[in-house]
Amino acid sequence: MYCPICSREMSGPNRPAVPFPMFVCTIDGVVYDRKRQLWYGLPEIGEELHCPLCGAKMEGEPPQPPVRIFFCYQCGTTFDRSRTTWYGVAPQAP
Repeated sequence: MYCPICSREMSGPNRPAVPFPMFVCTIDGVVYDRKRQLWYGLPEIGEELHCPLCGAKMEGEPPQPPVRIFFCYQCGTTFDRSRTTWYGVAPQAP
């Protein structure tokens, strides 16, 4: 997993059988709880966002502010800013 804010790789659980697998960004403090499919500590999303699956910069739509939806053209992950909902993250998470 990659941090959606700084695009650095998030540290994750070392074993696959950890009861509460969480990925943590040590730079921004963002946490992704894979079991509950929830993000914690995610700041207000600005006009730039990175894909949590591949780390690529996500493209915003509409292109001028305020951006409502972010797309990752590398892996298909989508973030709906108005609903604060991620699509395509949970099923593919490592």
